[in-house]
Amino acid sequence: MSKNKIKKISFISKLFSKFLVCVILLLGILIALKSSPSLRENLYKYVFQNHFSFAEVNTAYEKLFGSSLPLTGTEKTALVSSTKIEYEDEKEYKDGVELTVSKGYVIPVIKSGIVVFAGEKEGYGNTVVVEQGDGIEVWYANIKEIKVSMYDYLKAGDILGEANGEKIYLVFTKEGKVLDYKKYI
Repeated sequence: MSKNKIKKISFISKLFSKFLVCVILLLGILIALKSSPSLRENLYKYVFQNHFSFAEVNTAYEKLFGSSLPLTGTEKTALVSSTKIEYEDEKEYKDGVELTVSKGYVIPVIKSGIVVFAGEKEGYGNTVVVEQGDGIEVWYANIKEIKVSMYDYLKAGDILGEANGEKIYLVFTKEGKVLDYKKYI
């Protein structure tokens, strides 16, 4: 067999096995929900009344099964930087922190996650909110031009955009509660 045929069979095999796992999980969940009204009621309450973290689910899925799609060669090119934000000074600002950075500083993502907001926030300017795999939402604010879109999955070190001036603002929240920024920067 040629190398291309082996790759094609491997690709189809991976795709089929992931599809089969998803079907089995779905059927198991449907059977459990059908047989237990209390489980169904609790699930509905959790899904529709609580905050559901897609980033946490994605992180757990990738740890167990790898990438959600077995495609190769479809990665889009992205600027990558250090995952550590480099700043000269910090001071509290509203619910988070104001960091003094160099002019033209490109803002990296601290931890991998999903973009759940990208737009203007009053008092913060252009803002990107990334929900990390650990459930923490990080607001990256005062961005000159946002380089990401809603629901983009970002890896640690990916670039959000350039700082608008010499200040950026960060806010850390979990389940609607503001966290102390000192633990995260």
